[in-house]
Amino acid sequence: MTRSRLLIPLIAIILLGYILRIHNLQAVPLRGDEAFSALNWSDLPLGQSLGEIAPLDPHPPLTYAFFRSWRFAISGIEPVFALRYLSVLGNIIGIAGMFALAWRLSGKLIAGFLAGLIWALHPFEIWHSQDFRNYAIWAGLSVTSLWMGLRVIDGGRRQDLRLYALAATAAALFFYTELFMMLALAANAILTRRKDLQFLKRFLGLQAGIASLALLAFLLLQARPVLGGSYGGTLQAFSAADYVTRFLPALFLGETMPFESGLVGLILLGICLITAGLAWTASTREFRFIFIIALLPLLLLGVVSQRLNVFNPRYVLATVPAFILILSTFSRQLAGRLQSRIKASPGVLALLLLLPWFGLAVMAIHSHFNDPRFRKAPAWDELGDFLNARVSAQDLVIQQSVDPAFAYYYRGAAPETALPAHPEQRVEEIITELERLGESAASVYVVSSAQAGWPNAAVVLDWMRSNRQEVLNTDVFGLPARQYMPWAVADRSAGELARFGDLVALVDYEVSSETLPSGELLLWVYWRPLGRAEGPLKSFAHVYGGVNPQTGGILWAQDDPLPQAGRLDARSWPVDDVYRDVYYLPAEDLVDGEYRIHIGWYEAETAIRLTLADGSDSYRLFDFSLAQGAISFKR
Repeated sequence: MTRSRLLIPLIAIILLGYILRIHNLQAVPLRGDEAFSALNWSDLPLGQSLGEIAPLDPHPPLTYAFFRSWRFAISGIEPVFALRYLSVLGNIIGIAGMFALAWRLSGKLIAGFLAGLIWALHPFEIWHSQDFRNYAIWAGLSVTSLWMGLRVIDGGRRQDLRLYALAATAAALFFYTELFMMLALAANAILTRRKDLQFLKRFLGLQAGIASLALLAFLLLQARPVLGGSYGGTLQAFSAADYVTRFLPALFLGETMPFESGLVGLILLGICLITAGLAWTASTREFRFIFIIALLPLLLLGVVSQRLNVFNPRYVLATVPAFILILSTFSRQLAGRLQSRIKASPGVLALLLLLPWFGLAVMAIHSHFNDPRFRKAPAWDELGDFLNARVSAQDLVIQQSVDPAFAYYYRGAAPETALPAHPEQRVEEIITELERLGESAASVYVVSSAQAGWPNAAVVLDWMRSNRQEVLNTDVFGLPARQYMPWAVADRSAGELARFGDLVALVDYEVSSETLPSGELLLWVYWRPLGRAEGPLKSFAHVYGGVNPQTGGILWAQDDPLPQAGRLDARSWPVDDVYRDVYYLPAEDLVDGEYRIHIGWYEAETAIRLTLADGSDSYRLFDFSLAQGAISFKR
């Protein structure tokens, strides 16, 4: 094949992989780990991130240096797209690396094209390519290192050894478990060149030097917290069954398949066993290389996971090339056996045999982009915008998720803190902190949800409900946001707006300038009891407008709460104090037009309304108009 005929399909595959990786790159906000990387890897000075962050987030120093450099390179560019674009570029080189590795290992050009195409479409690689972490870049460096290492083992030039040293050093200083890949490559070198002691001395000595650099970085930056027990890992503990139910599906097809992966794992295990038999009979060199690269890093991760909770497929992302080679070898070997029965070229047959994988990969990619179940992160950007526009310096924001993504998007004037800070934080400590923080705050916003399974998850909301009035409860695109204020309300006005009989005086009101994200108009009404009633009372807020086609009347929305959500009873409430009530008026069904809001009171048991001095049974609070979703108030 001429050089141009070789490059054109390879470039087309690289372009396909690039398009899939930049598609909707900024559509979803940064998840927690990405935001942590942005705040602590790229935004902090390198010395500070290595000194303060690296011990807590154990990654090699090249990661911190590379991400810090990228921040300078993208200065002034839209942040989410630009941040994630680093991972796109780092992973794209893996397509060419995968092509070259498969071609060299098998000697078949079609194997290279198949392997490169699988990498381009691999859902696990695409997911990490759209993630501002170091996994996708490490994967691209690692497969390049594998290719260069295989060239060296096959008797390459001295220049190949230098290039391998460069690629392997970069990969090892980008992610520590690259050392597992180096050990697997060393095992291949020993088995392949076991009689060439001079080569093994040179090659293994080079690997030992690279590993020493990575281990030295670990000893300087992370040995104390990791070996001392203060860092125990943040993901899953070891489980042998997970090798089949989680690792194989993820390393073959990613983690966004829209169905149970356990059965898929068993099928993939069968394919691995069949491929092992086919590769063994065809080429012990291929068999040895593929399965050592596939198995040894997984086993080593299992050993490490006996001490640290790091048993997760992302930490062996660099083994994906081995599983791509399994697919490529399986399809090529099977195609060769079918060629005598089916009149088609081996390449076409191999591609056809891979159609089930391509079909599953397309499903997983579609789920990644479109299925809410696999959305990478909740709407932290929307929550940040909502709070940034509402809070003042006198408020306090408590975020319960302990997610760095909140801190990335929140830029409001009010101070923010995370409570509970960790699952072991004692209830008494949380309450003491709430009392201290809330003492001087005009209002407290409690946002997001506490971590599921934390024993102290309910403490903050329980305390707020017992000690503060909830004046806002909304949903910001799936993230809860609540606001609490003291029950005591200062007299809002020297006079009154209206009196309902001799029982209630309307003092003042506040209305939100726009509808809440949950689609409601928020209204606070301040009132003063003038006397006690014989039975319970309820208040109401009604939205009137033109004729509502759904009801035939002029009522468009309403809310009829008990006084302070049932905290007060008209038969026993204190007289002459000022209180606040909260009304949520649904606005989704409102059409463009003119509206007015009326407020009133009625007997809860008889529905008889209290009347004003002029005999009317409600007070016209204010008017507003709605035009293309925008509200204009008329006081």
